[in-house]
Amino acid sequence: MIKKLLLSIVFVLPFFIHSYEIKETKQLNKIHANPFNDSYIVVFDGSPESFSIDKISIDKPKERTLKKVKFLTDEDTYAVKVFGEDGKFLYTLGIGNPFYANYQHIGYEDRLYMGGPVSSAKIEIAIPLHIEPTSFVISKRDITGKFKDIQEISIQ
Repeated sequence: MIKKLLLSIVFVLPFFIHSYEIKETKQLNKIHANPFNDSYIVVFDGSPESFSIDKISIDKPKERTLKKVKFLTDEDTYAVKVFGEDGKFLYTLGIGNPFYANYQHIGYEDRLYMGGPVSSAKIEIAIPLHIEPTSFVISKRDITGKFKDIQEISIQ
């Protein structure tokens, strides 16, 4: 009985030690910004046909920014593609339609339309610090539902 116990310990112990080393070397990096950690905060100044970077800072993202900017969905009219070193595509963020303002208060329920177009907007996105963007491509959804690139913006 003691021999079996000793034999099983000798065979099982190396597996536990080896698996612990594997867990240490592999880490998953999240691609969503976290409200508790610093992130790159990129502010775009845009109109329906052109965009420019207004400001890039390192700060904790606001909850409002994290709620607005998510991965691409069917409701998004505009999108920001994030590229890293050597022009490698990283991911796409949907920014909705920043050029359409929705009414948010009581008194407009009887209206046919619950908003209207605006000519310019400030768009704020948050990118985790471990992702180092080198450029952005702004895209707009066309009538067929496909995204067409409007503009590429490089970070100097």
